[in-house]
Amino acid sequence: MSVSHLDQIAQAWRERSRELAAWAMERMVNRTDVWGRYTGSAKAGYKAVTAPFRDERGKVYLQASSLEKHFKAKLGRGALGLHSTSRVRTSRWLAIDVDRHDEEDSSVTAEGNFSAVCAWYARLQSLLFDPLLIDSNGIGGFHLFLFVEEPMDAAAVHAFGKRLTEGYGTWLEAPPEIFPGSPKEGHFGRWLRLPGRHHTRPHYSRVFNDEPWDEERWLDGHAAIDRILAVRPAPVAMLEKQGVTRRRPTICLDFDGVIHSHRSGWKGEATIPDPPTHGAARAIERLRERYRVVVHSPRCRTEEGRRAIARWLKRHEIEVDDICEHKPPALLYLDDRAVRFNGDWEEAIAAISDFRR
Repeated sequence: MSVSHLDQIAQAWRERSRELAAWAMERMVNRTDVWGRYTGSAKAGYKAVTAPFRDERGKVYLQASSLEKHFKAKLGRGALGLHSTSRVRTSRWLAIDVDRHDEEDSSVTAEGNFSAVCAWYARLQSLLFDPLLIDSNGIGGFHLFLFVEEPMDAAAVHAFGKRLTEGYGTWLEAPPEIFPGSPKEGHFGRWLRLPGRHHTRPHYSRVFNDEPWDEERWLDGHAAIDRILAVRPAPVAMLEKQGVTRRRPTICLDFDGVIHSHRSGWKGEATIPDPPTHGAARAIERLRERYRVVVHSPRCRTEEGRRAIARWLKRHEIEVDDICEHKPPALLYLDDRAVRFNGDWEEAIAAISDFRR
């Protein structure tokens, strides 16, 4: 790009920054408590960090105004990235990242990368999806996106990405990065840079043009932005046909006094002497039809306590999805401090069903 053309492209992104920020909030933001950003300078080098700083977490959140600044940026400092997985392990998008960081690296070619993403792009189109292919750095790095109509199970989105990129060895020496990755409880997961100004190169995202009547292969400036804003998210029904499912929201149950009747009081982490509360087994069975049901209690701080809970549940033929060492992110917590359990499982289920209606 000539300097004058680069300035024209930069102006287009600045002019459309508010539209792009609103689009990103709706289609790309999975969580607002943490995000990615680049700090430093061209001279000293840029460093990828997780924002906000640790002592600001829980106090400072990602805002649309921050996204606007990203899209207005003319320099790499301050460029933002978004995590591909929410706190409850859902995702609003799939991205395939095919890198080429160094033009001198002969082990990775722009042609091979482009052939790979074009094949996957065509595969998505054959499934009647509307993918978005972005030239991310101008030297053979590409981001292939599929946006979804509503947040879906991140593990299922990842698995679909793995299936999509099977046979990558035809074009690539190493597998591409898939976002979201394999979700892990308690981890932020990886983040991917937003479209816009590249953080190190004088390059703005270009968008692949698949219109058969247009000879221009890559769109830039306003035309690229128009294509980004017009992308159609994949409908849930179509995703489910490909094995991409909704994630059951997590319900976290306290153990003593909620599942275990706890009539005898505390006898130690591994000693669970009493029967279940009335109706617990059937209630949990009903909950698991709609929710992922996990157990967390003070007993879970030791492996001995967790094993004791597992044995007790098995003895009483109560099945749950997990017994958690640490309190997990959840839609709600059923104990004496969140949705309160008063001994009546019918009332508890009604309260859960009404929660956030």
